[in-house]
Amino acid sequence: MQIRWELLVAFVAAGALTVASVIVFATLIARKTGAPWKYWLYGAAVFIVFQGVLRLPWLIPLNILLRDALRSSAAALVGFTAFAALTAALFERGGQWILFRKFMRPEERTATNALMIGAGHGGVEAFFIGLLIALQGVNYLLLFALPPEMLKSQEQAVAQAKAVFAQLAWWSPFMGMWERLSTQVFQIAATVLVWHSFRLGAKWFWLAVAAHFGADFIFPLLHRHVRQWLGADFGSLVTEVGITIYAAVWAYVAWQCLKVANSLSEGEGTKDEHLAENH
Repeated sequence: MQIRWELLVAFVAAGALTVASVIVFATLIARKTGAPWKYWLYGAAVFIVFQGVLRLPWLIPLNILLRDALRSSAAALVGFTAFAALTAALFERGGQWILFRKFMRPEERTATNALMIGAGHGGVEAFFIGLLIALQGVNYLLLFALPPEMLKSQEQAVAQAKAVFAQLAWWSPFMGMWERLSTQVFQIAATVLVWHSFRLGAKWFWLAVAAHFGADFIFPLLHRHVRQWLGADFGSLVTEVGITIYAAVWAYVAWQCLKVANSLSEGEGTKDEHLAENH
């Protein structure tokens, strides 16, 4: 089996472009709105603390513990997916609510800062996933570059890994990049909904939770089933199209929130960002 250089290049390029997209999103928001970069760090910190520290350390072992049951029972899989989606929504959106409520002064709770917080929240996740995508390319290269005697003890695992890589279309790594682009848009939109709850009530926070739950519940199950129906490559493509549409819908909802916020600010005689009009 020979190395597929086009697949290796795709892994590296997709990883690099995913990382670059994080910088592009944040830079565009900063230039468009003038939002300070420190709010990007606030958003990244919320994701790291509430997802990386408070949720994943117990969710991952629980997933491993229930692995056999999840493989053998469709009902268990759906139930666990719903549980994982709900906890992700509550931890991430709840973390943002705590940030706005406890760590930001009322005058800091602006639309511009909310956009930058959302960019940081989705961006830090995309950054690490981009690195993982590129690392997949490194692992693929090592399967062929290392001397056979170094891999002899893991010969079966190496053969299985090579078989998995052999089944991938050359463009498969770009599906991960595409998902991160859509997810960053969704994270920014969901952050705007959380911010909007401080202006028009708690229902907007719960709408953000529901939107996040929908994304994390629908698409893992959809991905699993369409891959079975259409194959791994085209199943992934269908899933990414769905995620993009979903993100676009919530981006539109967030955009309407910004327009409402602008009109309220004008009615109150305050000086706001006028983001919607300046688009």
